[in-house]
Formats: sequence, structure tokens, C-alpha cells
Amino acid sequence: MFHLDKLPGALPDEKIIGLYRRHPITILGLIIVFCIFIILPLAAYLSLKIFGQTYFQNQQLMALFVMGGGLFFLFVVMFLYQHFIDYWLDMWIVTDQRIINIEQNGLFSRTTSELRLYRVQDVTAKVDGFVRSMLDFGMVYVQTAGEKEYFTFEDVSHPNQISKKILELAELDRKEHLEEAMEAAAETTVEKEDELREKTARRLEP
Repeated sequence: MFHLDKLPGALPDEKIIGLYRRHPITILGLIIVFCIFIILPLAAYLSLKIFGQTYFQNQQLMALFVMGGGLFFLFVVMFLYQHFIDYWLDMWIVTDQRIINIEQNGLFSRTTSELRLYRVQDVTAKVDGFVRSMLDFGMVYVQTAGEKEYFTFEDVSHPNQISKKILELAELDRKEHLEEAMEAAAETTVEKEDELREKTARRLEP
């Protein structure tokens, strides 16, 4: 679980409600590519061993094969690592006060954006397709007043539950901000009344 001390710009008394990533099924293609990349050099080695037995008797050719295989595996590891990092570090964090979107762009670039919950006007969950319906994952669109989709949760598990939770939290946050605004307005009114009394008293002084 994401720790509060690592939360970007943590607010006072803020609590993490949920942390969401894309459904693991979305990296199935990456796993298939990994398996293919592992099988290909092994298949090439076995083919040469069976049909080109003289190939491995030449030390120079053997050295080239080992060097090429090493470079190939290095490329595969770097390719898979970058795509896994993009998957793992892309996340959406919902707290009791805001929504945070962390998007990893490559290995050394990250974009963080946030939306205060009291600004949320509508949340829509969308699940389309046989696979998404069976595994219950899809999109969550968060909208604000006068704007199009501000945040999009991509291919997250249980999108309907997430949208419902965000709406509940947004309603609670709006009530708290309304109470704060009313309290601030009341304090301002009291201060103005005190100033008016002081001015009136000064005018009445002989």
C-alpha cells in the first residue's frame, strides 16, 4: 500500500482510501512477448545443434553466437523492464480530499496531477466487451463543472465500485467545504459588526 509520507503534497489529516492500477490482464501481451523472446534463441540454438553441428566447432562463430545471444537478452530485459515500470508506476490514488493521477513516462519522467473532490460533479464507469465484462474491469471518467473528462482511470478493476466511492467521498467533501465557507462567512460578519460598533462608539464620544 502507498504510504502517506510518500503522497505528493499530502494535506493535513488526509487519509488514503484506495490505490488503483490497470488490471493485470492488460500486461498479458507483455508476458506473451516475453515467452516468445525466450523461446526464439533457445529454438535457434537447438536448430543449430541438430542441423548445423559444425557451427559450434568453430570457436569464432560460437563466440559470435554467445555475444549475439547476450545482446539479445539484454535488449529483451530492458524492453520488458521499461514496459513493466510504465504499468506498475501508473496509478490513481483516491484520498478523502482529492484524486491523484501519477503517470510514468519512460524510465525517468513522471507526471503528477490532482483534483480536489469537492470539484467533482459526475463520475461515469464504462465496461464494454466480453473480456472486460467477465473480469469486471474498465474505465472510470471523472468530470468537473464546465469541463470535459478531467481524470480517466484506465482499465481498473471494479470500475462501478470505484465510481460510487468517489461520488460518496465528493459529496462528503463538498459538505465539509460548505461548512467551512459558512463558518468563514460567519466570522467575517462578526468582525464587520465589531468594527461597526467601534466606529459608532468613536463617533458618539464627546
